[in-house]
Parts: sequence; structure tokens; C-alpha cells
Amino acid sequence: MSDELAIDDLHVQFRTQSETVHAVSGVSFGIEPGEIVGLVGESGCGKSVTARSIVRLEEPGEIVGGSVRYDGRDLTTADDRTLRRLRGRDLAMVFQDPSTTLNPVYPVGEQIAEAVRVHRSPERQSVFRELAVGASSRLRSRRTRSRVLELMETVGIPRPEERIDAYPHQFSGGMRQRALLAIALARRPSVLIADEPTTGLDATTQAAILERLAELNETRGMSILLISHDFGVVSDLCDRIVVMYDGTVVERGPAEELRANPSHPYTKALLGCLPHRSEPQTRLPTVGGTPPDGSPPNPGCVFADRCPFATEECRDDQPLVSVGDGDTHTVRCGVPAARTATTESMRAATSAGSVRGRERRATCSHATDAADDRTHRSAHDGLVVELEAVTKSFRESDALLDRLLGTDAVVPAVRGVSLALQAGETVGLVGESGCGKSTLARLIAGLEEPTDGTVRLRGESVGAVGSRTNDQLSEIGFVFQNPGTSLDPKRTVGQSIAEPLVEAGWEPARRDDRVEDVLSLVGLSLEYADRYPRQLSGGQRQRVAIARVLALEPSVLVLDEPTAALDVSIQAAILNLLADLQDDLGLTYLFVSHDLDVVRHVADRVAVMYLGELVEVGPASRTLSKPTHPYTETLLAATPGDRSDTTSDHYHDALAGEPPSPTAPPDGCAFHPRCPVADDECARTDPALEPVGDARSRCLLATEPDDEPETRRTRPATTTTHEPDTR
Repeated sequence: MSDELAIDDLHVQFRTQSETVHAVSGVSFGIEPGEIVGLVGESGCGKSVTARSIVRLEEPGEIVGGSVRYDGRDLTTADDRTLRRLRGRDLAMVFQDPSTTLNPVYPVGEQIAEAVRVHRSPERQSVFRELAVGASSRLRSRRTRSRVLELMETVGIPRPEERIDAYPHQFSGGMRQRALLAIALARRPSVLIADEPTTGLDATTQAAILERLAELNETRGMSILLISHDFGVVSDLCDRIVVMYDGTVVERGPAEELRANPSHPYTKALLGCLPHRSEPQTRLPTVGGTPPDGSPPNPGCVFADRCPFATEECRDDQPLVSVGDGDTHTVRCGVPAARTATTESMRAATSAGSVRGRERRATCSHATDAADDRTHRSAHDGLVVELEAVTKSFRESDALLDRLLGTDAVVPAVRGVSLALQAGETVGLVGESGCGKSTLARLIAGLEEPTDGTVRLRGESVGAVGSRTNDQLSEIGFVFQNPGTSLDPKRTVGQSIAEPLVEAGWEPARRDDRVEDVLSLVGLSLEYADRYPRQLSGGQRQRVAIARVLALEPSVLVLDEPTAALDVSIQAAILNLLADLQDDLGLTYLFVSHDLDVVRHVADRVAVMYLGELVEVGPASRTLSKPTHPYTETLLAATPGDRSDTTSDHYHDALAGEPPSPTAPPDGCAFHPRCPVADDECARTDPALEPVGDARSRCLLATEPDDEPETRRTRPATTTTHEPDTR
């Protein structure tokens, strides 16, 4: 018997009423015991279907060819009892979205306990009907409770004794992902399949999850298949990388070699789309052409229609070629010039395509006179949005009795924040999950009312949406993180875009013209107006969400994680689109993101939040290369990938532990319990946001940006008042 997992010539199809979708077409690769293999590619390339087929969860798809062998068995022909045993003890899977995987009506500890039971008796089905009957007694069992607490501690959930009875909605995104990992590890698997385990997580949480996976691989010898669209993640963690396109493996090889010297044009194109490989605020290369649609595979290269090096022979054959010595690095490409072309030359080819797209969009004649007026006004009006000492707190409990008695505690989400947005600029807002970024964004948009402080729009104090005039409401648009949930699935694209126009009282004929205008602005033709969100790709849905926000001709867009769940090629296209819109319409952006590479590329200034406060504000080019605050350096240290390390090794230690509770912030500097350079004064004095060079920093030890972290010197203690930041 062998613990090696081997996928050989796997074919998976989905049959619909009108067509057959070829999701996986001849995938072959293996995972040795104790090895970590990364599976990368654009959305829709077949990564997740391949992973689900390994554990035989491919339904409603159907395996129509090939084999999946583990422990000497072909899982494609195994009976249900064998599959239950393997899923219960050997093969475990962590799915992408914990919010849809965890059952919201049961405590997290009970769900982990259920996985423990399944490991002990894998032949029994895991059903929550049984869980409802016996979970409480299982958790009262000293043996089971001890095992659950051990698992929670293993995956890095802090204070597990306090959280074992908590529900999923009481966990942060990072802790929910760790809970899923604990459920998977409860089965003591030999192979762990992790499908996008860090998508949507902030840099420090992502780094903690990846570090935990690496530790488990080393201490338990557990094999891992890591599925991701993030090359930085897979190159940091994996031994080998497998690149998929249109249901086919186009390249595979050692992680370091494939990242440094990719051979397939598709791999080179994906790497070229990464923001940190381009100069800030330049157009990003994109993968030209039309993504695959699951149609039957042809005998030639699946990437030929989008490849700038394709020849006629490519459409008839896609030979498997070994690169270098041996067969550890193979590529499906028969064009030597394509295999040896540099990533830079590939970037030049794809950049040309992007520029041509820009020219086509710029020549459309649908811009309205009102949009032209708004562009002129935004370019010359200076400050657009100002926050002065803004605070926002939420009740811990909304129970009627708590509110009547006044006994409910409050949670401060934003604490004394002062910030200004200049017309036409992009301000990046970064920080860990739960630091207050989204709350601050909602305060600007009027979706929340400040508990204290002032929000000004063009110099006039404004409150929440209900108290704003129609002109003020149209000034600011909000692009939510997930267009799949922000767009009504029962409305067509045209109806969704027209909805705010209906509310504003626009006449039908004028509404129709405006829908066509904004679709053109975001690079979509009028035919998309009759489609539903389910008929669109992720990138197209994001374009529709942006078009809907543009309908009322705003001056400011608040963008909450607009590219968090997009693969690198679609992300590049959306970032280019946002840059074009800003140039054409004079828009001001507040760009909320956990991706520092994206923020470095798009932002003029960066504001860094920690525990509801701004701890550093400054030019993006300097703040994200030579920061003045240790927390910013910690975020940079947590960023995965092949960029040069701009931070000292000791800043990695600051990743340990969770941020303090906002209901009980520490005395002195809020970051000092995690800060690697804090001294005794930091525990006593709460610093103000003060000028340091061309930035502002909330740190007693901050020095000029050119100084090294080791040479930080203590400045005189400052007062705890928070002065407005109008820089």
C-alpha cells in the first residue's frame, strides 16, 4: 500500500439541459507523502472540480474518464463504505468559504466534536440530526472536550476554553477558517485538500494560517494540496506547483523554479499580471482574449487562442516537453520561442492588448454633459470628504431588555479618526480584519451614523443616508466586496443599474440612455443589460456593480475589497478599469483592501488602521516601502510572494497572537503588546498621530523613514489628544 495520491487522465463533465460542460479534461499529477503541491489557475480552469473529484464530491458533475488512486485503490470505482472510511480518516478537505460551510445554528465546538466522532466511526454518516441529539453530551465528555480544545489550540484559535461554545457568527473570518481547519484535522488525515483557504483574509491572518499548515505538514508528515489563485501564497508554501488552464495541466514543476523561470506562456502571463511586478499607477498587463467556456477540448493547445506566440501547429498538437534536466519540470508547449521568452516580453505583449482596450473604451461617445461637469468640479474643488475625530460604537447586544435597562456594553469600532480625501486622489485603507476599515468606509458613505465626531462632504456636515439630500446621496457610491451578494439575482443587469435612477426619479427614456452609458464606461456591451448575475463571470459581475454605482454620477467611490476574490488576471483588468474611470471622470477613491501589493499599485496615500485608530498616514510609495510604524512593518512582513523583503526578521514575531479586544484595549499604545520594539513608556503613554517626515505616525519611537528599525530612538512622551489629519 502507498499513501501517494495519483490523478491520471481525469475527465469530469457537467450535463445541463442545453449543453455538456467539460470542466476537467485529462488532468494528471501526483502528491507524494509529506509533499505540499499548489494548484493554480484562473477562475473556471477546473481547480476546485479536480479537488472535489479526489474526495468524490464532484456531483452534480460526473467523472467520465481517468482514475484517482490512493492507498492502492481507484477511488473512481470505490464503493460508498470505502469512500466514507477514506473521508473519515485519510482524506480531508477545507472548503473556500467558511461562512457557508459551518452550520450557523450549532456552536463551533460541537461541529468539531462531530468531526472527532466521524473519525472514530467513519462508516456512520455525519448528519446534524444526530448532532442535535447527542452533541451536548459529547462535549460534556471529558475525552471529547479535551480533544476539541486541543484541536482549537493546534490551529491557533486563541483562548479556546472561552470560544468552544461560541457560534460561527461570533468568530472573525480568520477564526472561522481555523475552525474549518480544526474540523479537517480532527480526522487525522494523511492528505489535506485546502481550497482557497486564505482568500479574503488579511495579511497577518493569512500568514498565520499558512504558517500553521507548514507546521502541520512538518510535524505530522501530512500531504497538502493547496488550491489558490495567489502565486505568492503557493510559492511560499509549496514544494511543487501545478498550473491549470481550461481543465488541463499546462505546466508543473518545483515551486522556486517555476516561479523564477516559467515556461508556458499562460504561466508567464499570470505572473505578469501581479501588481508588484509593475510600477505603481501604471496599466497592468492582462491575459488577452476570451477565457474558456467549458466547450469540448480540441486536440491542440488550449491556450492557443490567447497566446501571442501561437502558430498553426499549436492548434493541432500540444506536446509535453521537459524543461531542464529530468522530468521534474514539464510544460505543454511546442513553441521554443514561447518557452524561452522572458516574462517581461510576455508583459509587453499583453500590455499592448490592454492599451488597445483602453483606446476602444475611450472613444465611445456615451459620456454625458453632467459627467463632464462632475469631472471638472472634482478636479478643482480640493477637499471632498473630511472626517474629524469620528467615533463609532456598537452595542454588544440588541436585546430589548438590555437596551431598556441600559446594561448592555458597547464595542468601539472606530476611535477618534480624522482623515481627508482630496479630489481626484486614491486613498488606500489597510489593516487586519476587525480593525474598523469597513465601518469607517460605511461612515463616509452614510451607511452608519457617527457616535461622535463630524463627517463633512464638500465642507458641509452630513449624517447617515436618511438625513442627506439627494445631491449628497448621489455624491458618494459604495462598491461592496462581493457582487454576487450585492446584486439581486432576480433582477437583470439593466434593472439593477436602473434601480437607483428609479429612486432618484429619472424618466424612463433618460434611464435607458444612462444604463447604456455606464455599461459602456465599464467595458460591457448593451446586450449584457438583459442578463442575470448568474450568467456573468466574477469579473463581469464586478463591472456591473461598479456600473450601478456610477449611474448617479458620483464624485467619490468607496471600494470595499473590490478585488479580494478575483484571480490575478481579472484583478488586473478591474484595476485598469478603475484607473480609466478615475482619469475620465475625475473620481476620488477610498480603496479598502488587505492586499498591500494592490494598494501600493493604485493608491496615492495610505491610511493604516489598528484597533479602530489610524496609526500611520502617508504617501503610498513611502509608507509601504519604508514605514514609520511597527504595525505597518508587521503587515509588510506578513505579505507572501517573491517581492524583496523590506522588513526585519523580528517583525515576523509580531504576528503571534490575536489583536486585543476592542472592549478592553490595552493601556498606552494599542499595539505595544504585539510590538517587537516596544519599551516601558509604550505601555504607559498613548501616542498621538504626529508628523514624521512626509507622513503621520502614532508611535513614540517613530523616526525619519530613512532610519533603520534597529536605530529607533525614543521621542518625548506626547499627549493623548488626537489632532485632525488633513494631509
